[in-house]
Amino acid sequence: MANSAIPSGDAGEGSGKGNAFFERAKIVAETGNYDYAIDMYVEGFNRDPQNIPELERLYNVSLTRKVKGGKPASGLMGPKVPYKGKTPKEQMLNAMWVLAHDPGHIPSMLTILKNAVPANCPEVAKFIGPIIIHANRTSKSPKKDTFVQVADVYEQLGEFLRAADAVQAAAQIDPLDMDLQSKIKDLSAQETIKKGKYTGENDDFKDSLKDRAQTKELLQQENLVKSEDFKHSQVEKFRADYEKNPTELQVITKYVKSLIDTEEEPLENTAIEVLYKAFVETKTYRYKFQLGEIKLRQHRRAVRALREELKSHPQDTEIIAKLEKALKEQLAFELVEYKERTDNFPTDMPMLYEYGQRLYRAKRYEDAIGALQIAQNNAKFRSDALHVMGRCFMHQGMKPEAMETLKRAVDEYDLAETGDGKSKEFNYQLARAYEDNSRVPEAIQIYSKIAQWDFNYKDVRQRLKVLRDKEKGGGTAPA
Repeated sequence: MANSAIPSGDAGEGSGKGNAFFERAKIVAETGNYDYAIDMYVEGFNRDPQNIPELERLYNVSLTRKVKGGKPASGLMGPKVPYKGKTPKEQMLNAMWVLAHDPGHIPSMLTILKNAVPANCPEVAKFIGPIIIHANRTSKSPKKDTFVQVADVYEQLGEFLRAADAVQAAAQIDPLDMDLQSKIKDLSAQETIKKGKYTGENDDFKDSLKDRAQTKELLQQENLVKSEDFKHSQVEKFRADYEKNPTELQVITKYVKSLIDTEEEPLENTAIEVLYKAFVETKTYRYKFQLGEIKLRQHRRAVRALREELKSHPQDTEIIAKLEKALKEQLAFELVEYKERTDNFPTDMPMLYEYGQRLYRAKRYEDAIGALQIAQNNAKFRSDALHVMGRCFMHQGMKPEAMETLKRAVDEYDLAETGDGKSKEFNYQLARAYEDNSRVPEAIQIYSKIAQWDFNYKDVRQRLKVLRDKEKGGGTAPA
């Protein structure tokens, strides 16, 4: 532990095994020795990791410590955590220790969350989930991905309503993300199934459906799982309304939604025709925007289907060619679509970020930099915009600018030290920029960190070896 004056005790795990440490923690906390109390609490959780009442007491102690002027744990190489972190449980305990010294630290909360389930501590995940949601919601720049991570863990635990609430919070940040809307529906459907006990103890779905007609009616009423017949009946119902009053906004909206809900391309194309007609007649851009959303969804669906097909036939050159063609068509459409959107909404930073991303993928680096420099002014997209901008500078051969911009991207990303997917990529690109600028020690330090997170990430191992050899006087950096 960080504090060497820890009483000895049985290191076995189980209910009540940490009581001696929890009692000691309570006593020293009352004397104001909060740091030692935190050590005692965490060692208690090492023995009794699912003791939620004591976890609540630790959290209260951490808040009191902060009010009294306590500072976050620090060190030359970062805080010296109690355990080696070789197991999910140890990583969870280390994050508890860090969080206790800095109770608003969302990255530590997320580390606790994502390690609690593999550590067989589901109650810990349920405890920390609401704290993360509140902390993220009240932060200066709430992160969509943070809500999604909480939702994923809730879904694993079968807490579908909580998961849906977390996804809903993410959707409020990015209302144009159609995948989030679909996720909310899926989670609500799972909750309905759970409540209706449609899945029996033996997971035999058919045996648990005592009344198929009643089940179908309930799902339709909940608007969760619609049969094909029900979807098409909705289309006919709203088509009749549309034919009577084809200029009314609400009528158009309901008709178009019914067409889209079928997820059938011919009916989606009908929705496109309806929206285009409304746009031409009214010059209202929202119709054109919605039309574009349908086409974007169609492109994504086509690409997704080909990728799934390629998984089954990875060497099929015809499928590969089709996928490449579909990706090119998707990018070409997105470039036109997002350009039009930014023209109509020139101050919409999220839209500019999306456009900048597409410009980067199209290798239009100068145009991308221009869009992303504006988009970075939105706190929610700042780290992502800086990251893509930095990569644009790299492709332009502007090495110092690339390095400085990629460093800012890492500094702006709240989870940059957690080892999640984005932090690995952000740090990897920064290390590459350090290499390009002959700053070998900094590159080695970052590659080493990534290797400790994910030993097989990209070519990190090879680059680390070559750079260390280079420091010793030999070797050539990989291309």
